[in-house]
Amino acid sequence: MSPRDLINIGIFAALFIVTISVFNLLEFIGPLGLLIGGAIGIVAGGVPFMLFLTRVRHAGMVTIFAVIVWGFLLVFANPPIAVVLGVVVALIAEVLLWLGGYRSRRMSVLAYAVFSVSATGPFVPLFYARHEYLSSAAMQQMGTDFLDGMDTLLSPTVLIAYAVSTLILGLVGGALGLRLLDKHFRKAGLV
Repeated sequence: MSPRDLINIGIFAALFIVTISVFNLLEFIGPLGLLIGGAIGIVAGGVPFMLFLTRVRHAGMVTIFAVIVWGFLLVFANPPIAVVLGVVVALIAEVLLWLGGYRSRRMSVLAYAVFSVSATGPFVPLFYARHEYLSSAAMQQMGTDFLDGMDTLLSPTVLIAYAVSTLILGLVGGALGLRLLDKHFRKAGLV
């Protein structure tokens, strides 16, 4: 991996973090805002991710990207399992990109859709340690009303539906990213 590859990973990881974080701020509206912001963030995140994929030439780049993104988000009270899930889906995305020779548009969109499943990482503890997760210091800062609403809204059924929707939203975000690449970034000479 060249220094240029590492610089590209860092730059695009930062762009991706900023893009999804802007929409994740909707969580301050309430628990529903948390899901809606995450969904919009997945679609919007497709743009910097697809632009990043134009720079990916070999294995490992998407995995390092995921470690940077989820490592950064770990600092903001995401559970460690989110990092593990992020790396696992990044490895699957790497395989898809490799199968497409790192140039297949379809495989790139599919890779982003798989990568988007990592957005469910912060919710995984609600399946196996719900009480501990909701009573953690980070969650207690959100307030009692927010936590009660989150506990009510984020049932296992809703969480599974959200996980499935991340894959679908990832397909939409990847397709949007490709469209914007073709329409604007190629004209500007960025691709």
